[in-house]
Amino acid sequence: MAAIVKRPGAFIETDVDDEIVIVGLDEGRFYSLEGTGRAVWRLIDGTRDRAALLALLQRDFDAPHDILAADLDAFLSEVASAGFIEPLVRP
Repeated sequence: MAAIVKRPGAFIETDVDDEIVIVGLDEGRFYSLEGTGRAVWRLIDGTRDRAALLALLQRDFDAPHDILAADLDAFLSEVASAGFIEPLVRP
């Protein structure tokens, strides 16, 4: 699977306390990322694919693999739908 890449022209983001606030530039919608979502967003750097992200989450969070994988997939789907990352390519 290809690296996951952010689309910086589609949003602006800022840190507010323990969360990341993202504003979509197309619709002006606000998104608040905390916990695992915040961690995943920080890990998306254009060099890691889904498997690499999942491996890092497993290292950093005490949760079963299948739960982390499902949460990661849901998060990636949501930010892809919002246009914040390049569309995901599935094998």
